[in-house]
Amino acid sequence: MAKLVEWLNSQDPAKVEFMRRYDTGWSPIDNILHLSFITIKETIPKLIEQNKFEEAIATALSMDVKKIYTFDEIKRFRLYLWLLKQYEKIGKMEMDYLSSPPDAKLAAAGISDLDPLGITNTIDLLAGGDVTKWAEVRNLPYSDCFEKQLKMLIESRIEKKLIEQSKAK
Repeated sequence: MAKLVEWLNSQDPAKVEFMRRYDTGWSPIDNILHLSFITIKETIPKLIEQNKFEEAIATALSMDVKKIYTFDEIKRFRLYLWLLKQYEKIGKMEMDYLSSPPDAKLAAAGISDLDPLGITNTIDLLAGGDVTKWAEVRNLPYSDCFEKQLKMLIESRIEKKLIEQSKAK
């Protein structure tokens, strides 16, 4: 999203501020959480990194990019801001619900060595370690993947508490 933010910052600051302040409720669709995991986590971010903002918006809206090019400048600008807000919401949701510091033992064992794998690590986790299911996971709705990750995190916390309670007895 850095490229989109960079592009927005290169625009007329007054126009950007006006749109951010007074165009807050506008949205072509409620959210993009119905899109596939891979679309949200990889496809759209790659398009944005390549400065293909219209293609990113078309992908998010499941629309032909040619239609996006027919929109006037103000509508396209509103769509850029809308897409940025969608990713800000997803980032906040992930930080609020899925982010937790790694267990001290896992950190000491080198859990951070998996970080370079990026979303592949998450896909593998959701696939239960079965590489033959990776394609299925990639195509699942992002919302399903989010809920599964949240469930796994909650279960892990419960299991950790149970282990601590059994050690205390």
